[in-house]
Amino acid sequence: MPFEEQPARVAAAGHVPLGALCGHLLRRAQQHHTEVWAGVVGPDATGPQYAVLSAVEARPGVDQRTVGALASLDRSTTAQVVRRLETRGWLTRVTDPADRRRDLLGLTSSGAAQLRALHPRASIVQDRLLAPLSARERSAFVRDLAAVARVEDVPGAGHGPDAPWRIPGHLLRRAQQVHTAIFAEMLGGALTGPQYAVLHVLDGRPGVDQGELGARTGLDRSTTADVGARLERRGWVTRERDPDDARRRRLSLTGEGRRALDEHEPRVLALQDVVLAPLPARARPSFRARLARVARLPDA
Repeated sequence: MPFEEQPARVAAAGHVPLGALCGHLLRRAQQHHTEVWAGVVGPDATGPQYAVLSAVEARPGVDQRTVGALASLDRSTTAQVVRRLETRGWLTRVTDPADRRRDLLGLTSSGAAQLRALHPRASIVQDRLLAPLSARERSAFVRDLAAVARVEDVPGAGHGPDAPWRIPGHLLRRAQQVHTAIFAEMLGGALTGPQYAVLHVLDGRPGVDQGELGARTGLDRSTTADVGARLERRGWVTRERDPDDARRRRLSLTGEGRRALDEHEPRVLALQDVVLAPLPARARPSFRARLARVARLPDA
């Protein structure tokens, strides 16, 4: 049954646990993927760099905007990644003679060699990411994740199961983008997913320090600090120095912050069905459970 029909899983504070929400699961799974990638691939290339190289390999002479769409990167990030790869001598970039506003990308011989060396390590990353799932579960999970990621909506993506934009790590990034867009549309900019996660944790754990808050929300240190500062300016959160350790900040929810959480939660719950709309209702609980295992949630 849909998660909203499972009252036993509602947190003590009266809110649905973060672990039942798609955005949190996707963020934690993507975070784990990044950690595994760093351990296996190291500094040779980042996940986004690999995605761009793979897209150019699959579509030689492709324009930069299409590469960004295939790699599920925003325009700014795509431009930064392309510049870095060009500087490393892995990509060529030329102006499209038919449209001087467009840049066309190609792999250099060095870039092609580097990509060939990266492919086996990228496969190891995907295997480790999906390690909690059986072979049968993996197939079903990747199929459902591709549907949630709306990968068929990407122009020029194609439909082959072996396409680089269909590997699990890439699908997680795209699904997270889809969730972010739906969240922004349904919440009208009143609240972001990370801000909701912070409010949610603080409601159940007042006075938590910033480090633990980041661990529980799946946010890195910089993002946790930024979100906390923004919520403090809105009067929703207080931040105080730990009397036992002046280097640490402890955060608590204000009354206004708790009212904001209560006000916005119904829409946050409603958007779960929108995010999972491509899946049949009967498939959603198993997808969510598998995603929680991939994300390595403690109680999954």
